[in-house]
This record gives sequence, C-alpha cells and structure tokens, in this order.
Amino acid sequence: MMDPLELRIAEALQCDPRASWRRVAAALGENERMIARRGGTLLARRSVVVAGVRTTGTSMLLRGTCHPGARATAAESLATRPEVTFSYMLAGAYDVVAEVFSPATERPYSLDASITPGFAHAETLPILHYFRTIRGWRLGVLSDSERGALSLGDEDTMPVTHHPEGGSEIDEAIIGSLVDDGRTSIDELARRAGTSQSTARRHLDALIAEDRLHLRALVEPERAGLRTEALLWLRVAPHRVPQVGTAIAADPKARYVAAIAGSSQLVADITVSGPQALYTYLAESEWAQDIDSVEVSVVAGARKRGGQLFEAPGATVGHSVASS
Repeated sequence: MMDPLELRIAEALQCDPRASWRRVAAALGENERMIARRGGTLLARRSVVVAGVRTTGTSMLLRGTCHPGARATAAESLATRPEVTFSYMLAGAYDVVAEVFSPATERPYSLDASITPGFAHAETLPILHYFRTIRGWRLGVLSDSERGALSLGDEDTMPVTHHPEGGSEIDEAIIGSLVDDGRTSIDELARRAGTSQSTARRHLDALIAEDRLHLRALVEPERAGLRTEALLWLRVAPHRVPQVGTAIAADPKARYVAAIAGSSQLVADITVSGPQALYTYLAESEWAQDIDSVEVSVVAGARKRGGQLFEAPGATVGHSVASS
C-alpha cells in the first residue's frame, strides 16, 4: 500500500499525467529531488502507470458467465486483445466484464462474444454516454488548491466519445509511443516520429486538444487502501438516467459511470475501503431513491486497466499492450 506522500504524488499525476517533477513539487509544496525520487519509484514499480489511450470509434461493454474454472481464462483472453481497454474478473451474477472499442472504420458492435474462450454466456452492452471514465477519477488526498494547480481542466472528468479521422504518420508514432509510456519525453517522441521537438510538441498538443488521445495515470485502488471495488448495474427509468448518472459521477468513490443499452441503463464502478463501506454507500446514497433496482458485481481482480496489463489472480505478469 502506498504511503501518504506516494498517494499525493499519485493524485498529482492523475491531475496531469505528464507533469514535470518540478511542477508536482511546486503544487504540493515539497522538495523537488524528493518528489522526483519517490515519483520515479512509483512509476518504476508500476504502482502508478501513465499511459495513453486512443479515443476512436464506438465502445461497448462485454459481460458474461463462464464455464466452471474458466473465469481467469476468459479475462486473460479479453485482456490480450488490443481493442479491450479493461478486463475484470467478477464475483456475483457475472464472472467477467470488459470494455471494447471498435475502430471508426469497422462496423460498430460487430464483436462475436461467443468465440471468447471460457465463456458459457456473454452479452454486449453498447455504451451510449460517459458520465465519467477513470481519466477523471481522483484519489481525494489533495486539497482543492493543490488539485487546481495541476488540473488540466473540466475536460479530464467528462470525456465524450469521439470519432476522429485517421492521423498522419507523426500522429501515429506519437500515439503509439504514449500508449506504451505516457511520460515519454518530447525528445524521444520527436526521435521516434522522425521530426523536430517543436513539431512533435505541436502534434501532441493537437491530439489532446482534439480528444484523439487521452492520457491517464492508472492506480490500482487496493494500493490506495480502497480494497473493495464493485460494478453497479442499475435499472433506471429513461428520463432519470442523466440525473442519476450525473449524481453518481459527482461522488469521488466513482471511477467510471456510463449509460448503456441493455437490461441495465447505467453502470458504475465504485471503489471504497471495504464491504461495510460499500453497504453504507448503497444504503445512504441519495440517488438510490431514483432507481428501480441495482445488481452488484464485486471486482475479484483487474487484468487490464486503461489499456495496460496488470497482475491479477491466475494471470501472467503485467506488461503494456500496444494499442487500445
């Protein structure tokens, strides 16, 4: 588990994944050398992973039940697919869930989930609107002023699904590099793209401004003391979906909230300290009076987050995946 300073550095990177250690130190009121040393250690041991995520095409959730003993196999099979951004093993009515992006050049929602090894039954749930993704999640250990000194703006908490056209070779080289390591230096980006630093910086700024690339600092909740993570599948009357989705997304416990098509109308990824805290959250949240029902799936292990592979029970050692 991360100590208090490590948690502060991790949240600083959530606010600005490419922030220099000097900027982080200034915002937190800490010594720059110490921040650089401690922050470098966090990244080296993958307690925090900074990665780029492509924002192309359409997205959907794939959830299902597995044959006995095949949950880890299904989660692993999905995690190794480049179009999958996250893959979780679950406890509850469902065994596995994954988010899948379809490139803009492909027919949307064409994935045949039945061919995934390990699945006994699977269903696809098109994502209609994001209220929050993990790009907007914060650990909640920084003050408002510290967070404000690092924040990139409101766009990092309310992303919108985008359908950009294909980019140039320079764009593709930059995106590919940042998917592998979101803190790759401008000098290295320029070298890989075969261009000048000023041109590489201009292309990177445009990719982010045009919402073609999201940069995220990925933190495993358990390392931050949030030992219980759950997906809430909510049934909500259509006219109440915006109200409930917005209310859940405003809570710092929510890492991910989206409107979906299917038997549930909303899905929310909630992280709390333990089962009792989850019970309290479900029992006392004001939005609960505006839903018809909720089904809870506890996350038993995350094999992939934000396009990056992580260690999980029954899985191989984590490493980066080249595109998602």
